[in-house]
Amino acid sequence: MVYIPGFLVNKVYERGSLQNTEDGFRFSFMNTMTPLKISGMRDVIITIDAETLIPQEDVKLVLGDQTFEISSEPLTELVEFAKNSKLDIHVKGEALSEGKHVIKISFITNEYGGVSLKVRDFIGEHEKASIWNKLKRKISKKGGIPKRRPIIIEGMLGGIPLDPDFSRIEAVLRREVPDRVPLFEAEIEIPIKEWFLGREITTAEDEVEFYIRAGYDFVPVVPPFFTPRLMRTAEGDERTWITESEGIIKTMEDIENFPWPDPDQVDFSSFHDIAELLPPKMKILGLLSPAAVFGNTSQAMGLENFAYALMDNIEVVEALFEKIGSSYLKIAKKLVTMPKLGAVLMSDDLAHVGGTFVNPKVYRKYVFPWYAKIGNVLGAAGIPFIFHSDGNFMSVFNDLYDCGVKAIHPIEPQAMDIVSVKKEYGSKFAIFGNIDLDYTLTRGTTDEVVTKVKHRIKELAPGGGWGLAASNSVPDYVKPENFKAMIEATKKYGKYPINIK
Repeated sequence: MVYIPGFLVNKVYERGSLQNTEDGFRFSFMNTMTPLKISGMRDVIITIDAETLIPQEDVKLVLGDQTFEISSEPLTELVEFAKNSKLDIHVKGEALSEGKHVIKISFITNEYGGVSLKVRDFIGEHEKASIWNKLKRKISKKGGIPKRRPIIIEGMLGGIPLDPDFSRIEAVLRREVPDRVPLFEAEIEIPIKEWFLGREITTAEDEVEFYIRAGYDFVPVVPPFFTPRLMRTAEGDERTWITESEGIIKTMEDIENFPWPDPDQVDFSSFHDIAELLPPKMKILGLLSPAAVFGNTSQAMGLENFAYALMDNIEVVEALFEKIGSSYLKIAKKLVTMPKLGAVLMSDDLAHVGGTFVNPKVYRKYVFPWYAKIGNVLGAAGIPFIFHSDGNFMSVFNDLYDCGVKAIHPIEPQAMDIVSVKKEYGSKFAIFGNIDLDYTLTRGTTDEVVTKVKHRIKELAPGGGWGLAASNSVPDYVKPENFKAMIEATKKYGKYPINIK
């Protein structure tokens, strides 16, 4: 399930639209960002205040002059959520009581996979507007919004002052020694962030504050771009996964008929929102994800079908790589113009624990040429290229180097030995990783987390060129207290010169 960050939801949610109606209540979204086309929707789950589950048959969507009934049957009509169009959601049932309400919406689409978002609004008297919000409205009526001020936070983490400084990441990317081991995480899911801050994250200010207080030197930001994939859920569980034996794209006609998003219309406003709030030495980590070139191509067909198509339907494979690779290249060209961009991470899983998904020759013919073009764009702009993949993909490390990749993340423990990787490839790549998600962060104790962090620092920090991260990301099933133990221990024990006995 992809959690949509609260500050992005609030950019499209119409605050104050939550109202009781004659037969229930309604609320609205106004698409002020990227035009969306959805060719299918299913498994719609709406809950109110984490308690009341709304039956699907009681939900109706109104988009312009189109009305869509939600039921147990998937919605198969093409829905175009154009920029500046309004979506009203009508719910049949009991009226809501006065006061604050939290509405959580989860669903699956062919384009975006599993999505979960939360909105918060009031019935009756609204929250009293802050002085800042009043000022924004007043100035907005006169033709502009005041520029946000950088967020400066004083405090300590693991006995070390909060002082976000992207030069630590830059030192690691040069395979040099920074003042202390930096934390590196491309994705931390919202429930973990909210637990850490002790409140809901609903604004760009909240997002930046989390990354400062959690000890990071950057804020990850993604330009939203998604391609077709089939997702499945277990009954009674909103967690989703991508199917390997099924796919949406099977023929050239499927490629021609699919409502592809336009890479030229991808919304980059979040980069500007975040950049205005960053303290002077903090930067943005731009994300080319999820899945990027290989993952989006193989997932569009289903990995199993993709593998067969390499032999008997190659024209579809080639057309998909062209469609997706060229889209990411266009996005990369725009991405490097964003303010306060420090580096770019491309996420594109190429492997499982035992090795690459397909023969490396396939990557060399169809995937790496796109990586090289993206690497050239980033290199010309002076932006470091970081690459993420799960599994054991050491067989293509040299290919990635030739594409301009400067760092590898996260070195999955079950697939590769990070100490051996750093020893063999540390002269070519910086390394980010790899506190184990399989046990340590998810099922271990805080003492076990601290022990593992100290062990990794002792093994990998000497000589520089390494930053600490989880072995994939920080999903919602990580124990929050273990996440906190990981970042605090990194601060406490990661100061150079390393002195861990």
